[in-house]
Amino acid sequence: MDHIRKPTTKAGKILREFLIILLSAFCSTFVQMFVMIPNGMTSGGLPGITRMITHIFPWDYSLVYYSISMVIVITAWITMGKRELERIIALAITYPVLLFIFEHIHFQLLDSEDRLLASLIMGVFYGLASGIGYVGGYSSGGTDTLARVLKYKLFNFLRVADIKLVIDVTIIIISAFVFDTNVAMYAVITSVVTARVISAILTGYNGRTVKFEIVPSSEEKGEEIIRYVIDVMDRDVTSHIARGEYTKTERRTLSVACTPHEALDLKRFVAESDPAAFSVMSSILTVWGENFSNIKDVYNN
Repeated sequence: MDHIRKPTTKAGKILREFLIILLSAFCSTFVQMFVMIPNGMTSGGLPGITRMITHIFPWDYSLVYYSISMVIVITAWITMGKRELERIIALAITYPVLLFIFEHIHFQLLDSEDRLLASLIMGVFYGLASGIGYVGGYSSGGTDTLARVLKYKLFNFLRVADIKLVIDVTIIIISAFVFDTNVAMYAVITSVVTARVISAILTGYNGRTVKFEIVPSSEEKGEEIIRYVIDVMDRDVTSHIARGEYTKTERRTLSVACTPHEALDLKRFVAESDPAAFSVMSSILTVWGENFSNIKDVYNN
């Protein structure tokens, strides 16, 4: 989706942002109310937490979802500042509004209970919701935001993705006791499908590693990018001096090996902080080293 030409007018940009927010929220809330709940299913993330709470207590699903989401939003604001709040507030408000509307509509997508089919459909819709939202730079204020807060305050030696994985796995494990083991296993299927759909949306190809090279417009901008890669992405960055033969000037070039998902994060940061930078992203067949493949493993590519 990221390759689609973006609107240049202010009205077009506003419409694009509105459609991204609405479509992302619609996909997630639709599948929760019309597939997950009617089929007695659950999932990881904030929907999984809300599902367990409303299974135990006779409370409104949308109210519980909204309450937890707002707690996460406020926590992110207090711990990480206004910038993080701006990224999540739009979806954090839109989600509960649509959930409240759908709660009052008597409809279910499947005519009969089919948990396997339901888990696959949930994975597709959740993947669409997360992928579309991420393309627009938005977060729903769920476990991804919670993972960032935990990294910022407690576990700065871990990656955000690893913290989120632990949170989601914990939610699914707990759901096995609240519901049953079968429901938890179906939630695992949903998580796998969700990850694949997100990957397809964000990258458009099956490559697992990319190389992102950046020539900052100034030394100051270069330091900002380096700090973002190291402190936020939790990746290493290599720099070297390169000379442009047209201008005969030398500039520092930054090189980062990361996942396609992380590369889009970096692309967005560079676009915001140093739009005059020269950037190149290319797919890599294999990377051997720390946080990547083990060069001693003969079975990796």
